[in-house]
Amino acid sequence: MNLLFYAPQMAPFGGMERHVCNLAGVLSTRGHHVVLLTTSNSLAPQLRQQLATNGVTLRELPVRRGAAGKLRKGIWLLREAARTERVHWDLIYTSGQSGLAPVAWLAGRPQTRIVHHHHTAGDRLEQATWSGVFRHVLQRAPEIVACSRATQHELARALRRSDVRFLPYLTSPAIDASAVRDRTRSPNMRLHFGFLGRLVPEKGIDQICALSRRPDLADISWHLHGEGSRYPAAHFQPYPNIAFHGPFVDGAGHAEILQRLDALVLFSTHNEGMPLSLIEAMAAGLPWIASDRGGTRELAVSPANAIVVGDPANLDQLAAAVRRLAGNIRDGRTSRLVQRRAYDWLFSPPAVAEAWCS
Repeated sequence: MNLLFYAPQMAPFGGMERHVCNLAGVLSTRGHHVVLLTTSNSLAPQLRQQLATNGVTLRELPVRRGAAGKLRKGIWLLREAARTERVHWDLIYTSGQSGLAPVAWLAGRPQTRIVHHHHTAGDRLEQATWSGVFRHVLQRAPEIVACSRATQHELARALRRSDVRFLPYLTSPAIDASAVRDRTRSPNMRLHFGFLGRLVPEKGIDQICALSRRPDLADISWHLHGEGSRYPAAHFQPYPNIAFHGPFVDGAGHAEILQRLDALVLFSTHNEGMPLSLIEAMAAGLPWIASDRGGTRELAVSPANAIVVGDPANLDQLAAAVRRLAGNIRDGRTSRLVQRRAYDWLFSPPAVAEAWCS
């Protein structure tokens, strides 16, 4: 088959970027012709090489992520759609909160199947941010796939559609199952809690800073991996319990980070759909704490290894959750092997790939 993908703005090594590249690669290696369009040229070299190795054709607007306006993106995408008009596209896959998805749909014919993938919460808070154009996209999309069952429910209710489906993300674990081992932690051992992702206030960075100063959490070091204009390295200098590491841009670096941590945190007020940072932490066997947003609760299948805190939560409630998970780790109640099995049960790459392909 001929398959056309459109992803609006691809970060160098983001979670959604890895899903899209994994899915395109699996389909291509199964013998399909896959073209991936994106209105930015910011993918990391590793993901570019992965696409090339798997035979996926990548076409990019030659402008860095976030630098092009809607008009320029729309004109480029229209030209790409016209460029491929002679191709009989069997399926067009679009994703993200982009009002430009229907421009990619123009490359299709009446018999072309069109699927739009919504990978954020879709709840009332997020719906308030939808433009009229994007709401129209969701209402017009012939088929919609949601990233979590919570998102599926919210979209069905908001759009009054009964045909919204759920499919998990297609992940590629940074750490092989054979490398996941349970570890013994003594009562006095310092623990290392981490955050991986975009450094924006909505991801709970300010809460991590505040927690790092609490005397009752002095035995925990906090490790931040990511970047964001609001949080340059100098921002964290007044917080001695925080280690700022900057962004990571390849799988080897990602694996090394996960191996060094004892737990992951995501104190998010963002419109999380199914947080990929938590999914990838589970693949490494890491326990986690996260705010009750979108489909996060669906990941908490191992109670000792996953703590879901209310949204909103105050600092005392977050600190209590951190102390509880730290106690679980030191008392041996958490298990990396159990957490990895939960990942394999929910997100086994072969099973998820088969679901998407079929």
